Amino acid sequence: MKKVAPSGSAPKAFSDEMLAFLVKGTVVSAAVSIAATRSNNAYRTPLQTIFLGFTTVASFVWGARFPPGVTKFLHPILTSTGLTFVALHLTGMATGSTFINILKEYKCGSLAPLEAGAGDLILSLLGPAVISFAIAMYSRKGVMASNLPTVLTGVAMGSAGSLFGTAAFVRAIGLGGSDGCFLRLSTIPRNVTTALAMVIAKMLGGDISIAASLVVLTGMFAAMIGGKTLDAWGVTDPVSRGLGLGAAGQSLGAASLSHEKDAFPFAAVNMVLVAVFATILASIPAISDLLIQVACGAPTE
Repeated sequence: MKKVAPSGSAPKAFSDEMLAFLVKGTVVSAAVSIAATRSNNAYRTPLQTIFLGFTTVASFVWGARFPPGVTKFLHPILTSTGLTFVALHLTGMATGSTFINILKEYKCGSLAPLEAGAGDLILSLLGPAVISFAIAMYSRKGVMASNLPTVLTGVAMGSAGSLFGTAAFVRAIGLGGSDGCFLRLSTIPRNVTTALAMVIAKMLGGDISIAASLVVLTGMFAAMIGGKTLDAWGVTDPVSRGLGLGAAGQSLGAASLSHEKDAFPFAAVNMVLVAVFATILASIPAISDLLIQVACGAPTE
């Protein structure tokens, strides 16, 4: 018999049946994947992809079912990332490999059927997910058009302000010490969507892996406390809330406002426009040189 949530309690994010299916899929695929890898089976890579895909989704669903008081501090993405890392480590031990080697197979940069990792398949879903934001944006096109000057101001402040603000901050705190320029440049596009943040980091001479990691951390931070911070500061205007979280927290920050129908479209549009405008700014030699100077003290050779 299907369990019914007690009266007055909020329903869990995902059903018991879904979690049970994902857990069973993880266990079965783990056994098959490890056996295939140890026997050097020709299909070891796709089998491992299925196993790690089940692991990633199952751990996210499990984390999302925690009480609201827990998930507001422990985002399901943190739960999923932590448990997936544990799975990668255990897989390396069980197959005679290493954590780093399994991690490289998790995200190898290919979508070929026999080569793609679980991370490659999951990342390929990011584009359609972001495009789906257009539905909410279109439904509020009239409100957005009437607030065009405000939106443009938000884009300018969210892109130029964040790039130079981050550059100045990491230099002020001495991030990385006297030889920390490489690390500082990697942090500058922290509030830009992952794909374009990696482009900006590369243009500035930073590390794309560090940049991508910081983007995820920034998004999770914004999703967990962004809305509550705005509430605490008395920011109730939906335009301001949407533009603020869209600029600061990329897709995760925007998604955290999905229940606010008037704020979410502004978060979605600002997330996209800030990323595009920030990339355009960083591609201008004079501006990129200035960013490097602000972060490091002098342009790199």
